[in-house]
Amino acid sequence: MKVTPIPTTKRCYLTAQLLDMLQLAPSTFRKLRRTGQLPFVEEIKPPYGRHKRYRADLVDRYLANQFGVRRA
Repeated sequence: MKVTPIPTTKRCYLTAQLLDMLQLAPSTFRKLRRTGQLPFVEEIKPPYGRHKRYRADLVDRYLANQFGVRRA
């Protein structure tokens, strides 16, 4: 079986980094992701060990549009 290397050109965030950036609790993040309320969160396959990876370009664009908006 041939193993393809993971492309290193794609930037990504691990779940812990994403939780810190979005200031969310892990349970809230899982609930919002499961219900589709975080459309910018796209998981990259394969995971990094047991850690899930998410596309950094989508997260960065979302955060750029949120500047100046107060979080509840």
